[in-house]
Amino acid sequence: MTFADQEWNQTASNGAGRACNENAHGITSWLDNLPQSRLVLLPMDSRVRKRLSAEARRARIVEAAASAFARDGYDATKMDSIATGAGITKPVLYDHFPSKQALFVAVLESIRDGLIARGKAIVRDDGDPEQKFRRSVDAFLEFVEQAPDAARVLLTVPAGNPVAAKVSREVQAGASAGIAALLAEFMPGRMPWHRQATAAFLKEGLHAVAVWWLDHPGPSREEITDIILDAAWLGLRGQAR
Repeated sequence: MTFADQEWNQTASNGAGRACNENAHGITSWLDNLPQSRLVLLPMDSRVRKRLSAEARRARIVEAAASAFARDGYDATKMDSIATGAGITKPVLYDHFPSKQALFVAVLESIRDGLIARGKAIVRDDGDPEQKFRRSVDAFLEFVEQAPDAARVLLTVPAGNPVAAKVSREVQAGASAGIAALLAEFMPGRMPWHRQATAAFLKEGLHAVAVWWLDHPGPSREEITDIILDAAWLGLRGQAR
């Protein structure tokens, strides 16, 4: 209890309203005259903490959801655990997302947007196709390394919800399309279907290695990148024409 609280309680117990007012005025004057260096701010009650912006709160929810989906899987994840992980109440969670399915879609969209941004930066860079392919692989593995929970969500197609599974496959199809666009620069003479099939093969292999790396985090990102390049680029060079 602060000094102000003690003084207030003492005068209130006497039932003297006038004395209470005078005492409160005296305390205010005392605080006003106290040297600034002696003023000590008391901890703020949790109810008056600075509130997060809607955008920041949404980002926190998506991050907590990614962790929950990665840990428990889509079917077993509960909205209660997501709310707890985000540090909010369940009603606040539903203010942002009407359902678990909508939240799962938001997580995948966040992952997709981040990967697209990485891919665009690489495509715009100068360099030969092999250098771009290496940078693409390294960028994906960097994502896996920095956001392992999000990576597990991306790499695991939920089986219990057809809509969630459809969205997951669409995001993965976008990854194949990005690889196919990169291959178009390296093998312009090939038919589109050939590049698309090659991209699908590379994407599945890349995802399989990423899952293995998540479960066996010993090797460095550079070492895993070298393994993928050694396995994939030799075959790609043989198809280039």
